[in-house]
Amino acid sequence: MAFSEIFKPLQVGKLTFRNRIEVAPAAPFLNWKTEDGTNQLKAYYRNLAASGAAIVHLGISSLEEDGRFPGMIRPACAPMRVEELPELVETLHAGGALAGVEVTVTRYMMGARERITTMPVEEVRGIIASYVHQAKVAADNGFDVLLVHGGHGNVPAQFYSAAINHRTDEYGGSEENRSRFALELLDAIRAEVGDRLAIEYRISAEEILPGSTTLEETLRFAQRIQDKIDLLHVSRGLLEEDATLPDINSPAYIPRGTNIPFARQFKKLLHIPVSVVCGMNLETAEKAIAAGDIDAAAMIRTALADPDFVVKAQQGREADIRPCVRCNTCINRTHTLRQPVRCAVNPMIGRETELEVHPAQQPKHVVVIGGGPAGMQAARTAAERGHRVTLLERRGHLGGSLCFASAAEFKGDMRNYLEWAIRHTVENPGITVRLNTEATPELLRALHPEALVVAAGAGPIIPRIATKPEKAIWVGELETDLSRAGQNVVIAGAGFTGLEMALSLIQSGRKVTIIDMLPEERIGADGIAISMIWLKKALLDGGVRFRCKVRLEDATEEGAVISLEDGSREVIPCDTVVLSLGVRADKSAEGMASGLGIPVYPAGDCSQQGGTLFKATHGGMEAALKI
Repeated sequence: MAFSEIFKPLQVGKLTFRNRIEVAPAAPFLNWKTEDGTNQLKAYYRNLAASGAAIVHLGISSLEEDGRFPGMIRPACAPMRVEELPELVETLHAGGALAGVEVTVTRYMMGARERITTMPVEEVRGIIASYVHQAKVAADNGFDVLLVHGGHGNVPAQFYSAAINHRTDEYGGSEENRSRFALELLDAIRAEVGDRLAIEYRISAEEILPGSTTLEETLRFAQRIQDKIDLLHVSRGLLEEDATLPDINSPAYIPRGTNIPFARQFKKLLHIPVSVVCGMNLETAEKAIAAGDIDAAAMIRTALADPDFVVKAQQGREADIRPCVRCNTCINRTHTLRQPVRCAVNPMIGRETELEVHPAQQPKHVVVIGGGPAGMQAARTAAERGHRVTLLERRGHLGGSLCFASAAEFKGDMRNYLEWAIRHTVENPGITVRLNTEATPELLRALHPEALVVAAGAGPIIPRIATKPEKAIWVGELETDLSRAGQNVVIAGAGFTGLEMALSLIQSGRKVTIIDMLPEERIGADGIAISMIWLKKALLDGGVRFRCKVRLEDATEEGAVISLEDGSREVIPCDTVVLSLGVRADKSAEGMASGLGIPVYPAGDCSQQGGTLFKATHGGMEAALKI
């Protein structure tokens, strides 16, 4: 689409944003300095600063000195010294971005709700003093914007919440009193920094859960603080409450821009600019700004998928922007697992100092077997390094298992990525794609490869159905043609694929039972937590039944025959049995290639590191970098 609104400047306090795009704050869990001197955090932010966005924010930061490590602070979860902050700000400015930092008092960030009511006034004022100190540190070290995190259940939101704050003094009781903490906080920050910093305030439009702060209350609160801030940043939900996490970081099942209708309400009431976050990309932002719903858009996952996203759009190259699939791999690693940030479609993110795509010293002829996501990533990376690549795909199209995984109606983001990956593979001048071509020893010898990447994928595990095999269907076949399923369906296998198939089926009006050998509490435990929270709730709300600790034994005219823990058997009536029991790595191509006397690099589902898009793209790039 044509972009115009997102590239208009925006006045924020005394600052001028060069466009309407913010790289939203998120903690990447990267190191400022490793033992060998590598600066992961700086390389990561250098990458984002070159995106073309108006501003790049450091995520959840505490610019207080850490008493355990004198002189240390923790911006974006990376311990560093105060005197090192200017270097990070300089990195952001050198990339053309304004430098923002999202601050909170981390010791009160979560799990301190009961203290809000009981803490003495001196402690309340001490929290305000901490914010003021952090604002001064940010201003003194060259930041342009201070983003006060007042949403997601952080300290200002705790004081405002009638469900949490039961104080009877000037900080509790009426809405006016419960607003007092934020009002005094913002006044104190402004008194300290003046116009040296623009103040952005992050807010949860509603906290969603029963009894928590509502949109109507938050609108009144925003009117009270608007003269004390320069930009309102609208989100939703509570970080401490798993049920609302999908509302903070929307998975692919939810339409993009779900917070826009809420931001629109603030925009109508306030005379300051309004930004919004959650599932935003450039197209969604352009439409919302053009409609007058918002003034700016904040996004992080879109930036991680392609850090050049704004620059490419400005150059009219929007088709080159690598799409985010909203799988939440990035957020799952940082928020849930406290691990360094990674991206399922961009293997470079968080590994900028580790993975350098440098030209090959000796360009070679590289043959890639398999045109799935791992094979395509390996081919593109090898070609980028100057190798001559021949990609062999036995089917008549590229995409591999991703063709099945992107078929559901709600997988539009994945289809966009698949189309991007195929287009950037077939249009790459360094890659020759040969479809409908089975890799054979004779063909490989004729091609004279100097290196071989084997990305042959995996085949489904299909159990023997003795009585009525025609009643059973592999999940991959059903994904591309739901009409093959009857009205009552049993899905064998409660992995990610089986659960997503259940969602497709109930959305098309079917009744579904899912069976698995796992206990129910372990269903989805190895998946991406935020996405699983939404998916499991949607399935239960849609009437899906789970039968756990059972095994599929057969399919009969009546239905699916299962065995229980005690050895007894039972029939679950159904029209169709869907087999979603995982896959087995295809090792045939790797074995065939072992006699060629050349280096062989497995990648994707046929290797030990397969099973997800994340592993496929990372494995494909790593294989190509070894050549």
